[in-house]
Amino acid sequence: LDGNAERDGLSAVDAVAHTTPGDGPVSPSAKNTTSHHPDSNGSSSTAMSVVTPPKHTLPSQAQLTPLTYRERPNPGVTLISYNPRNLPTAVQVMEESASRLSPSEREALTSKRGCTIQMHPEATHPTKGFRFMFTPLEKRARCLENRLLEMNEVLMEECGIREEETEEEEAVEEVGLESKVGENRGEKMATWAPVGVPKQNTVTCIGRICNEAHEGKINSTSLLLEGSRQHSSGSRIHLDPTLIPSYSLFPGQIVAVEGINSSGRTLQASRLIEGAAPSLDTSLASELMEFQHGSIKGMNGMPLSIVAMSGPYTTKDNLEYDPLVDAILKISEDKPDVVIMCGPFVDVRQPLVQDERGAIILNEDGEKETATFQQVFAKKVAGILQELYEANTDIKTQFVLVPSVDDAISDSVYPQPPMVDLEVKTKGAAAFGSLGLHAVEMAGRETSTGNRPKRVHCVSNPCTLRINDVTIGVTSSDVLFHISSDETNANLPPGSRLARIAEHLLHQRSYYPLFPPAKGACLDLARYKEWEMPCRPDILIVPSRLATFAKEVMGGSTIVVNPGELTKGTTGGTYAVMDVHPMEREGLEKAV
Repeated sequence: LDGNAERDGLSAVDAVAHTTPGDGPVSPSAKNTTSHHPDSNGSSSTAMSVVTPPKHTLPSQAQLTPLTYRERPNPGVTLISYNPRNLPTAVQVMEESASRLSPSEREALTSKRGCTIQMHPEATHPTKGFRFMFTPLEKRARCLENRLLEMNEVLMEECGIREEETEEEEAVEEVGLESKVGENRGEKMATWAPVGVPKQNTVTCIGRICNEAHEGKINSTSLLLEGSRQHSSGSRIHLDPTLIPSYSLFPGQIVAVEGINSSGRTLQASRLIEGAAPSLDTSLASELMEFQHGSIKGMNGMPLSIVAMSGPYTTKDNLEYDPLVDAILKISEDKPDVVIMCGPFVDVRQPLVQDERGAIILNEDGEKETATFQQVFAKKVAGILQELYEANTDIKTQFVLVPSVDDAISDSVYPQPPMVDLEVKTKGAAAFGSLGLHAVEMAGRETSTGNRPKRVHCVSNPCTLRINDVTIGVTSSDVLFHISSDETNANLPPGSRLARIAEHLLHQRSYYPLFPPAKGACLDLARYKEWEMPCRPDILIVPSRLATFAKEVMGGSTIVVNPGELTKGTTGGTYAVMDVHPMEREGLEKAV
């Protein structure tokens, strides 16, 4: 691809392998398979013939050695692009506009672009540290019950499920059914009934999906439906999904199931509602006009450019952070409006970080020395950002830092509070606990910053942001991989599995709906409301070790993006570039 095509979608620091359209991944054993025939004419008439496969030469030690970051092939190649309207990139728009303007007009166009980053007003994500790991069992059970009751009410309202039918309700339903039918239902659903109560007619039960087996992955024969303690005394019954044309289920998922439970022990399901997504976030036409075409707080008619990347930011064989340096060099060249960086920034899985003495880094003389995790972040991450602003004093790029449960500099709990930069005043020595972010704010600026915009925004994990008029949901936990590792499905359309898993987050109104959680997820059930989605985001960023993708879900109302990891082992990975174009000015002026 040419240089202009790099920014159409997901850009890559590294592309290790390429496959042609329609080719699936091939395992090493499949690649080395050779067809053997007992005789030359292709017949196999001799029943006792034995064929010895030919010997394969083992690869040399040099071929087994993994590639280093500097040896990676095809750096900067675009792996995946989502651009259904074939729009130009933000860089292309800027270059085209600059070619028609004088130097002073070009500078004015760049300076009159504003980007506002704030937390969603309805979000309940944590804003500061809290006490965790001391939640009693009774409180955790109560939180699970409360969430099930809340989703029970939402599903009954969204799907028009009633506890009992009366003539008055039927009359009202006949008049207003069309207006009440939402995206999750296309026809009338059966009457609600508690889980575990025998019924000879079709009923609708609402409950949580559980795995009958205490160990192992859930499957179609181990499905259980658990009712609430308030309505069903916590009853669990078997769920038989054989009559459902297509489904995708995982433990912790709260669903509405229509079927027959004649024995009180097994629900023969005929229809399944996999949740109810929250409502879309809306903006006034005047707000859109100000954000998209305003010259003070808005983009002055230019596209909003957002880069998303996820850690680890250095290869596992060193702490030099070369992939991050290359990514920042690209950012200094393209000058996006916002860069969303998800942790881990100092990865606890990094062998050089797991040393009992501390992280092992190289000093200026090239000698090994130990450093605290905060010092590694201040030198390798904050230091790189500081150099960016010192070398480009006019750059307006803002950074959003999202922590990770694998971060050595953050509390390992989900939901996760924002990172805190402790500005401890010491004499002659580095401030203990400081992340160095205050130095990033001062880089290239005068001593008194005044009312200048903030450069680095530390947010929680997960978080729901508003960048101008665009609502973005972000979580650094690999929830896609966790759900895919404990999910059962049937008859899904080809190629829809990853989008279907991402859609579960929206249907469950949660950034982490899986329960029991995966190993290392570190859920604090007492704060379950702080990882809920306040609304349906326009863009949902879910970094994962699974295949990178950018797909629309929920009928195109939300774009889900998996930017991948910036490094993979000893070589490079991927990151995402998103350009949000404004609406036409004439249409907005008429709407205002």
